[in-house]
Amino acid sequence: MTSAWERANRELIAKLLTELEFEELLHPEVDGEAWSLNLGGLALHYTACRRALGHARVDPASLRASREGVPVPLPDAIEIVAIGAPALGVDPSTTAGLVGEISSTLVADVHQLETGRPAAELLDADALTLEGELRGHPWIVASKGRVGFSAEDLLRYTPEARTAVPLLAVAVEGADWRGTEPGVVPVHPWQWANRIAPLFAGDIARGRIRVLGELGGRWLPQQSIRTLADADDPARHHVKVALSILNTSVYRGLPRDRTLAAPALSAWLKARVAQDPFLSELIMLGEVASVSVAHRAFESIAGVPYQHTELLGAIWREPVETYLRPGERAISLAALLHRDPAGVAFVEPLIARSGLSVREWVARLHEVTLPPLLHVLYRFGAAFSPHGQNCMLVLRDDVPARLVVKDFVDDMMVSSDPLPELAGMPADVRAALGDGVEAAILVQWIQGGLLVCVHRYLSELLLERFGYPEAAFWAAGEHVVAAYQERFPELESRFALFDMDAPAFVKLCLNRVRMLERGYADDASRPIAAAVGWIDNPLAPV
Repeated sequence: MTSAWERANRELIAKLLTELEFEELLHPEVDGEAWSLNLGGLALHYTACRRALGHARVDPASLRASREGVPVPLPDAIEIVAIGAPALGVDPSTTAGLVGEISSTLVADVHQLETGRPAAELLDADALTLEGELRGHPWIVASKGRVGFSAEDLLRYTPEARTAVPLLAVAVEGADWRGTEPGVVPVHPWQWANRIAPLFAGDIARGRIRVLGELGGRWLPQQSIRTLADADDPARHHVKVALSILNTSVYRGLPRDRTLAAPALSAWLKARVAQDPFLSELIMLGEVASVSVAHRAFESIAGVPYQHTELLGAIWREPVETYLRPGERAISLAALLHRDPAGVAFVEPLIARSGLSVREWVARLHEVTLPPLLHVLYRFGAAFSPHGQNCMLVLRDDVPARLVVKDFVDDMMVSSDPLPELAGMPADVRAALGDGVEAAILVQWIQGGLLVCVHRYLSELLLERFGYPEAAFWAAGEHVVAAYQERFPELESRFALFDMDAPAFVKLCLNRVRMLERGYADDASRPIAAAVGWIDNPLAPV
């Protein structure tokens, strides 16, 4: 336990120093690869290497500390946050909240270091099994804060617990249903005990809400925790339930407007894609049915914090297994970033067994992921946020073959420009999406979600484990984008509108939002990423 704790602390401190410097919150002194940072009298010394997209990866083993020039033991990550955050202007309440989230993250990290399986053993694991091995968001420092969960909850309801969650089947009068006839609402047991039972007490007392028992099946949580799949029946729809814990910046409830619009949005998107031959290999996991229950008292409060309007509901999503052909399997993009407790990357045995060179495998990855995402953007003025959990990779003989996209209700947006392809969108879907966003921002959904949140880490990992140059990784991506654009000259005006070739794009900052902008304020709207600085576009034509 001690060695795992020390290692987890070092790795988390290194991540903190890496990502906060990337977001321009930290300004260390640099002398070659020797870096030092003074935080309220505590000095941290380490080595770091600048990477292609601007971050400087800190070597955990190099970390040491001193006070007034005298070496001292390296403090725990929570002590560094407690000392360093106020020096950055973080208020005491937010600093205390960060200490709690960092501590919970460390507990989960230690558990995974002690129980994680070797990468080679995961090669043939199904996507759900892989979910229980992953380490969480690669960019957000407090990636497993899970505010609201107790220590027992962390061992019972998280993906790394690898334990089935007994979802409740609840009858609710007056629930709003879409895509299906009224039935039973699935409810997470934590949500029932901590939110539904106390806050809907009047409805329960009058029999309007009744627990009927457990929902059949062995439901295992995925990385988002609130989306679960039946491990015994892979063809069964996944279910996404409201879970009012605060994790990676937001409360994990289900917004009523988007929840109710999900089936219509899925149908609209899938219909557009089905009509385009170029997208015939793109798999879209539709959100085919949904239910939402309003809390009458909270809904009547003007400006009520959003967490109180997202308490009770569910979304049913298609499973990827029903789309797979013989010889295919699917993994999340996040799995490509996974390292086992020994530090071996999942992609090492994966690429080795594929029979391809790293160069060939990377080229295939770009060919499978970039063109369909760009085509949906250019052709329909719509974009997904293709981060590691929202996209899956279909593998055939361990080689990337097809792309899977999911989670439209939370992470899909359309252009605010009056594009004809958007004119036929159902009114309730358009209302849920609002006015859309301007073209330059919509492009950032792909740039931030895929290039920064996935490929920034994958390119670095391939350099470290294979010696494959970052420049070669990005050049392969630029080649795929150029080839796509050459194939569709009729979309030239859209290439200019949604400019993927610009020399730089805005740097979105995720940790900065929690630390300096939103904190733990209970606001009416969900937080959005801060925009500070620029990133040299790695896909810009040379």
